[in-house]
Amino acid sequence: MEEGMDKTKEAKDQPSSSMKKLKDINWNQVYYFYEVARKMSMKEAAEVTGVSIPTVSEQIKRLETLLETPLFHRRPRRIELTVEGETLYKHAKQMFESGLRFLDVVSPTLIGGYPVRIGMQETFSAGPAMEFLLKYFDAYSPFGTVHTFRETMPDRLVERVYNGELDWAVSLNQPTSPRLEYGKVGSAEIVFCASAEMLERYKNRTELFAALPLARCRWDEQLNKLISDHLNAADIFVEEIIESDHWDLCLKLAEQGKCVTAVAKSFTGQALQQGNLRTFSLSGPIVLSFYAFWRQSSGRMIAIRKLTELLEKDSRGLRPRPGAPSPTATGGGDSVPIELPHHFEQEPLDDKYPR
Repeated sequence: MEEGMDKTKEAKDQPSSSMKKLKDINWNQVYYFYEVARKMSMKEAAEVTGVSIPTVSEQIKRLETLLETPLFHRRPRRIELTVEGETLYKHAKQMFESGLRFLDVVSPTLIGGYPVRIGMQETFSAGPAMEFLLKYFDAYSPFGTVHTFRETMPDRLVERVYNGELDWAVSLNQPTSPRLEYGKVGSAEIVFCASAEMLERYKNRTELFAALPLARCRWDEQLNKLISDHLNAADIFVEEIIESDHWDLCLKLAEQGKCVTAVAKSFTGQALQQGNLRTFSLSGPIVLSFYAFWRQSSGRMIAIRKLTELLEKDSRGLRPRPGAPSPTATGGGDSVPIELPHHFEQEPLDDKYPR
């Protein structure tokens, strides 16, 4: 009995075959595999890793032997991933991109090499934020790719930035957490629109809103509240509201004289004026502001450095809030203070609006 118990204990003390394989893996081999799979070329992977093509090929063969499965189909003049190879590449990609992020957070030198994940609060008037994103694409493109994700709730954006699911985000709200830094990306001016016939018939805008319902996007909650507050301040109370998940439908209904809706002023170009829609304003502008925010602890990452550089460039001539903290961008090991547009006084807008 004791002899049997000793053998059982001895068996438990022995590492499992899977654990033994893990200990035997040379992670350089996994990296060679990752680069070959990423480039789908032994030659290009050899150039990236700085070794010879035979060395790359041999290391991958050793990895395949250890894993007891082929990772590539070797065709004449080309290679293809096997099913197992595709699965391994998916996990290797996540692993090495996470590794680059880890190094970028603490490194005084520029690293990059990973995709940036940006969240944006969904609104049909996101033109200024989109323009800023295009500038960011150009600034970060030498270091990696950029992925964007949409959210309708600002709290969800903050949560995803906090847990590292997003690198930074654009919201219609100024974040209040001391663990977040932020800067103003831009503003969109909102105007109302209706058909030319309805505007001609109802010169009095109060009568226009009494005669026609207001159409709005159901998911654009913050903008809807801003518009509602603006109408209430002008003593205009809408009796009927059409809610839709489709902004294009709201415009079509307005064009047919069936409702009033709202659009970003930047949308009111030649194409809009040539159609049957016309725009108008009530008691001054409706301004929707956009803010980019990120974790303070991410300040060293090249993804955030490029963001703060753009914010600093766009904010010249504006005065930050007195006493507002300024994050730092580091390069070459030195900390350099950067002034960011945390809170700004509202700039005067043009008082001329299309009627």
